[in-house]
Amino acid sequence: MGLFGRKKNDYEEASKSLSNDTLARDRIIMDQISDDDAKAAEYVKRLKAGDPLVLNFDNLEPMAGNKLLAFFAGATYALDGKNIRINEKTYLFALKSSFMDGSLQQFLDEL
Repeated sequence: MGLFGRKKNDYEEASKSLSNDTLARDRIIMDQISDDDAKAAEYVKRLKAGDPLVLNFDNLEPMAGNKLLAFFAGATYALDGKNIRINEKTYLFALKSSFMDGSLQQFLDEL
């Protein structure tokens, strides 16, 4: 890399591992989230790799739910992603690039 060379970012690396025929809706991870920080960190790694998350916070106490919701919203923002409220306690977290094929929007429209 020269003085003005361009460094590859994590999004470019993650997108190389995805095949063109893999739709974002086929990579969605759905779960009833629990108050487990290690599992939450693993989900953020999956989000960073390009897997959209649909997480339900229904079984959590309000303080734990708010903590994890803030964690996922912050991680999604830091990864230049979007979070969408599906209902009162269910949210979609995804990278903006995951919306490019249109399958996530179609998934949301079908709910």
